[in-house]
Amino acid sequence: MSSNLLPQSSDKTPEQKRAERLDKFRDHLLYRVPLKPSEHAMLDKYRKCFAWRGKLFSPQQCVNMLMQEYGVKYSQAYQIMMDSTKLYGKVEDLDKAGTTKILIETLYVAMSIAVKDRNAEAIIAATRQIGVLAKLNDDQVPLSVDELMPARVARYTQNNITVNNFGTEGQAGE
Repeated sequence: MSSNLLPQSSDKTPEQKRAERLDKFRDHLLYRVPLKPSEHAMLDKYRKCFAWRGKLFSPQQCVNMLMQEYGVKYSQAYQIMMDSTKLYGKVEDLDKAGTTKILIETLYVAMSIAVKDRNAEAIIAATRQIGVLAKLNDDQVPLSVDELMPARVARYTQNNITVNNFGTEGQAGE
C-alpha cells in the first residue's frame, strides 16, 4: 500500500530527472559531497565545456570539440553543453560587464598609442567607441543624485575611532 504513495520514476518529467542528476554535482561544488570516479569524469567534461564557452567558443564549436575530445555522439555532447550551462550559468551573462571594461581599457591603450603617433583620426575613433561602450550617448533620463548615491550609513573603524558618514541615522548618537 505504501508503494502506491511513493512517486514512480516514470512520473517525473525529463526536466525533473535532469535537475536531480545535476543536484549531485551542485552538492559536490557547494558542500564537497564526494563523487564517484565516473561522476568526477562527467564534472570534468562540464568544467571543460564551460571553460571553452568562457574563451568565447560558440555552443556549436563546444559540441564539436566535446565530440572530438571524448568521442561522444552529437546528442550527448549537446546535452553536456546544456548541463554545463545549467550547472555554471550562461557565460554571456556572467562576462558581459567584464568584457565591456576590458574593451574600454584596450581602447584607452589604442588611444594613447594614437596620441604618441599624433593620429587625430584614430584618437577620435577611439573616443567615440569608448563613449558607445560606456553608453554615454544613450537618451535615457539621467539619474538623480539620490538614485545615484542612495543615503546609507557606513561606519569605519581606524585606530579605535569610529567614523560615521551620518547617512539615514543622523547625528543623534554622537
